[in-house]
Amino acid sequence: EDRYSSMVGYVMDVDSAGRILVVDPVAQDFSDTGGIEEFYNAIWFSNAPQEVEPGNKVEVWFDIVAESYPGQSEALDIKIIQEEVPEGADLSPDQALNRLLTQEEVNRLVVVKSIRYQKEQDQWMIQLKEILFEDSEVLEYTVEDK
Repeated sequence: EDRYSSMVGYVMDVDSAGRILVVDPVAQDFSDTGGIEEFYNAIWFSNAPQEVEPGNKVEVWFDIVAESYPGQSEALDIKIIQEEVPEGADLSPDQALNRLLTQEEVNRLVVVKSIRYQKEQDQWMIQLKEILFEDSEVLEYTVEDK
């Protein structure tokens, strides 16, 4: 069973065919080998269960990945990782991210840099960064916690 790979990341998009785009928020540094310094693994998975939504944090097990960016693969198994609701908040981080991704016209080829609940303002600060361009800037969004 350990010949399969797995990745943990956020579901940033669900396309009309039901595929999900999962982006690992932890950057890999390939600068030693002449690659980019901040590479984010991003894969479109087919065979995702219906209940998986944008914003969900998931662990996905898979086998072969088609060489494109984002990659393409078939999910063998997917586990939704439940995120804790911070003290004083109504939403969990994944629900706040879901609200941003489903209400705003944001580019979905992005990685989550941070999701923070700001108790005083009762809002979430979400930082996203485009993954296709290495030097893209970090974009900040606020989401009301209700």
